[in-house]
Amino acid sequence: MDFLKFSLATTVTRIAGIASSGIFAGYTLALSDAAVPAILVAKDEVTLAQQWRVQYLKGFTIAIPATIINILSWGFLAYTSHNFSNPLPMQLFTTAAITTGSGTVFAWTALRHINGALSIRTEKLAGPGTTGQHMAMTYSKNEKWSKETEAKYETRELIMLWERYNRYRAWILVVGTIVGGVGLAML
Repeated sequence: MDFLKFSLATTVTRIAGIASSGIFAGYTLALSDAAVPAILVAKDEVTLAQQWRVQYLKGFTIAIPATIINILSWGFLAYTSHNFSNPLPMQLFTTAAITTGSGTVFAWTALRHINGALSIRTEKLAGPGTTGQHMAMTYSKNEKWSKETEAKYETRELIMLWERYNRYRAWILVVGTIVGGVGLAML
């Protein structure tokens, strides 16, 4: 499939895969390294909750399209690079699709109770905000684990837990981006 190395679709897909993966990984790292420390300097719990909500909703809005682009781009490259004499690029692109595609899945599973707890706390402290019943704020707040987590921790502690889990998520995305980049370098 050498002709695919130079097709417009493959070129665009390569750019989309590496760009989207890098942006998603970088944004997720920035949440941990820049946004959370800025949130934590808030002088009161209401401001903490409001600032968390702003960052969380922006991240939620970025995550879904990035995840879709990552899976489709790396998946297409895995499919088009299939070569029995050298299966490594296909394996690398498949790994990149799985790891960079897992960012949203990680948030909806491993971060679920923390997102739910912070959604509950934010609504208690700062009201529903201008987002009203946005899916990001409601998808897990009625679950038992979210309610237990909200009751167990102070707002600042919840945000620090959120930061830690986002950092784990970011490193998974970084690894996926690097793996995809290695695959691109092999073409």
